Amino acid sequence: MKTRVTVTNVVFVDDDADEFYLFNEAIEQAELAVKMRRAKDGNDLIKYLHENELPDVIFMDLNMPYKDGVETLTELKSNGNFKEIPVIIFSTSRNANQINTCFDKGANMYVVKPETFDEISHMVKKVFAIDWKNSHQQAPQESFVLSY
Repeated sequence: MKTRVTVTNVVFVDDDADEFYLFNEAIEQAELAVKMRRAKDGNDLIKYLHENELPDVIFMDLNMPYKDGVETLTELKSNGNFKEIPVIIFSTSRNANQINTCFDKGANMYVVKPETFDEISHMVKKVFAIDWKNSHQQAPQESFVLSY
């Protein structure tokens, strides 16, 4: 009897196409059951969410043009249709104020962008060990930040 593999649907929100490529490449090499879509900024994400099936999780950069990550996170968590979607902030920033703001606004996790491909690979394995389809809980503050 075959085991059914559950695919996690992800929208990756970042204005840098190279970030998406590396993230997707790490997922493919790890052979994770993850289907990736990309939005280039907060406005693009909101449009995507209105026009498509909702994802299981959103990975979102903070520093984007038009509508940044904090503005988009605030909009998502205040919208009854989107507030239950887990949001993982994916940023180079280690600024405690930004991290605390993301926690207070309801992000589920904060990942400091790894610098090497090996670190990205390790990170995706760790993050996708979590069942995002069934775990919409915010990480406790002491384990909210995943950093390399």
